[in-house]
Amino acid sequence: MFRRLLCPVALLLIAALLLLPLPENTGVLPGTRSPQRQLIRVWTLSSIGGGQAWLKAALRTYEQQHPGVMTYLRQARAEELTAEDAVLPDLLLYMPGDLTDGSLLLPLTGQLNADEALLRCGRWRGDQVGLPLCWAGYALAVSATLEPGSAVTPAPTTLLGRPAATPAPNATATPGYPAEAARAAAEALQCPRGAGFFTLALLLDEASRPPLPEGFGTLTGAEVYRRYRTGQCASALLTTGQAVALDALIAEGGAPATRYLVPEEVITDQVWLGSIVTGAGDGTAELLAYLSSAEAQRLLSAQGLQPASRTLRLYAAGLPAAISRAADHGLTALNAFVPAEDTAQAAWQVYQGTMTLSDALLPLI
Repeated sequence: MFRRLLCPVALLLIAALLLLPLPENTGVLPGTRSPQRQLIRVWTLSSIGGGQAWLKAALRTYEQQHPGVMTYLRQARAEELTAEDAVLPDLLLYMPGDLTDGSLLLPLTGQLNADEALLRCGRWRGDQVGLPLCWAGYALAVSATLEPGSAVTPAPTTLLGRPAATPAPNATATPGYPAEAARAAAEALQCPRGAGFFTLALLLDEASRPPLPEGFGTLTGAEVYRRYRTGQCASALLTTGQAVALDALIAEGGAPATRYLVPEEVITDQVWLGSIVTGAGDGTAELLAYLSSAEAQRLLSAQGLQPASRTLRLYAAGLPAAISRAADHGLTALNAFVPAEDTAQAAWQVYQGTMTLSDALLPLI
């Protein structure tokens, strides 16, 4: 008899529970007072020198300001974006040459905090899919082994505390490239393969160029930096991020004293862009906007990187300031979706004198 009564009562209880209204999504985990965590996946395909340190600092600050948000940062390869089982990121960071297809990236709308010269870098088939977050240029590092006594030493003289290259007392105008001394060096000059040859062509006319060493124009940027840092070559084209790292070593006695030659205008592929990937979760656009905000951009000064908007001035002296002044005269950022090989071939032809600079740049921007 008891079992017969129990079954109808249980059915009535289940029916009553089904009729109760569902709890509203309040953003709080059921049974607790803790907010639900929102995960934003951030992938970087490659990074600008000093960029990873800046990004990690900016993401920590963003998470502190948004307690319900957690970011997940990982280094990835471009082919992972098209893998069948891929869990795509919400936000993708990349540099020119990493991608040739921007179809996975969402067009950006609204006011974008970047200069037009840099915005062109992030356009795919007429749509603005990439937002420039920071950039750097190239400079020719000249070792004191070529010209004893004329190099510079790092000193903290910039606007926001960056180490800056400061001339020796009573120094006059910056001298040019020591071509005569370079011709006598065993390995006078190195330049990595790629867009850097545009800058080298601006800095060195044909009469100033030393004999080319083995491997010239075929090495990676990392290998060129290593060879210069260890004294294997007397001058080298470096990115400004590499130069900032080199200055820290010079201050510790770990690299040869150096001065830098900067071109009158900037032609660069050293641009870090951010894009929202198709299917991105809520909050991704807000995070991207934060990375381009003045608050986050000021953090770039710790790495010697340039802000995307040139209305924000971070440096008063040193190599970053010199690069910024050169950009005032002219700034050309190569389009992010041009194949890296096309850029490398065009830059090499300009350096060799077989193509004019304007003809070479036209299909790359």
